[in-house]
Amino acid sequence: MSATVTLPALLQLFKIDRDLHQLRVGLDNVQKDQKRQQARIAQLNKELEAQDLTHKKLQADINTRDLELKTRQEHIEKMRGSLNTTKTNKEYSAILVQISAEKAEVAKQETASLEVMQQAETLGKSIAALKEQIAADQQILAKIESEHAEKVAGLTSQIQSMEQRRAEAAKSVPRDALAQYDRVSQKYPGDALAPLEYDENDLDSVSCGSCYMGLNVEHLNALRGRDAIRRCDSCSRILYLPEMMGQ
Repeated sequence: MSATVTLPALLQLFKIDRDLHQLRVGLDNVQKDQKRQQARIAQLNKELEAQDLTHKKLQADINTRDLELKTRQEHIEKMRGSLNTTKTNKEYSAILVQISAEKAEVAKQETASLEVMQQAETLGKSIAALKEQIAADQQILAKIESEHAEKVAGLTSQIQSMEQRRAEAAKSVPRDALAQYDRVSQKYPGDALAPLEYDENDLDSVSCGSCYMGLNVEHLNALRGRDAIRRCDSCSRILYLPEMMGQ
């Protein structure tokens, strides 16, 4: 298929993609505050989850320590009761030593338990503060979504309509040309084509209208006559003659 058929079809697709890209950029800009707020809430929730897990572990540790302290205290009471049944001073003294050692261990564990409880209390306050912050940020997000809802809906509707137009326009482009165009579009969204800049009085100054690199005049001759799609030697954009844009 000749360039006189292929390039006009590509140019129509290019015009649509250029407008479509601008609409998508506009939608992204409108949604930036929303996405930023969503990311902030997600990060806070991640921190809350981590702190909540740590808090649960501390609570479990406190429960274990309480049970162990209770067991030791019961053991001390039993040893105290056994003092009345001792038959010698030696036995009595030995039990007193055991009671003293056990009480020292209880005091040591009570101090450690108190430290863990203080950690749990501090973390509990931090968790409560995080929950309050998340609630406040969710209110901010709701306000942003409410304020931007109309703009988002309008841009989304325009994008959907433009995407339908693009699908129809793409049907007019030869398959090989469309494949080339789509590859370039991935690199340059909405900017896959570039005008070939030239001066009839100075054909040594042919250049790409997008990257401005100098090009061989052969590109100009090919676009005017041969059945070929020409690509910029530097940026790889598909070239077209400026006068073709108005066709």
